[in-house]
Amino acid sequence: MSPIIDPTANVIAPEVKDLRGIDTPPLSGLRKIRSHLGAAFYNMAINGVPFHAIRQGYLRACGMKIGQKVALMRGAIVVRPEQISIGSHCILGFNVFLGGEGGIQIGNNVNISSFCAILGGRHDMDDPTFRAILNPVIIEDYVWLATRVTIAGGVRIGRGAVVAAGAVVTRDVPPYHVVGGVPAKKIRERNPEACVYEFNYQPWFF
Repeated sequence: MSPIIDPTANVIAPEVKDLRGIDTPPLSGLRKIRSHLGAAFYNMAINGVPFHAIRQGYLRACGMKIGQKVALMRGAIVVRPEQISIGSHCILGFNVFLGGEGGIQIGNNVNISSFCAILGGRHDMDDPTFRAILNPVIIEDYVWLATRVTIAGGVRIGRGAVVAAGAVVTRDVPPYHVVGGVPAKKIRERNPEACVYEFNYQPWFF
């Protein structure tokens, strides 16, 4: 039997290697209703409010874990906020999509550029019921996702990795690798000594 991630936990054990082997159970009952309503109100009304404190305060009230000095820009679409955690000193650009159905864990000093999409799972196209397969995503410290990157469910992006603009990532990216293309492939490696900076970016009205 595949290991199952607890949908109430935002930390995925580091010893877990293959995230595609983790099946996140879908929410049900009152928790599902609360999650749907909380996310729907954020996506329709709150995500355009030009103040970081209001947007992040609402998401925290919905169960999302957000660290210190985080810039989550306007227009972000958030699904299942209670299954998403963001570390400190991160930047998430305009109109990012966070599909938290399978769980998303984002480390510290991560830069996710505008129009990126992190998907919470996929469908089994050979299943007659088109069954949903929900897998978590882990994005480790100092990762940079350039504009319009798509991350599939069940993927781990290693520390300091860089994903070039427009890439589609369907497999794990090792630490400090620079990848690009569809599907993403290795371009070169990054200097690990560069990963010592700390973001403190929260522009007014954005």
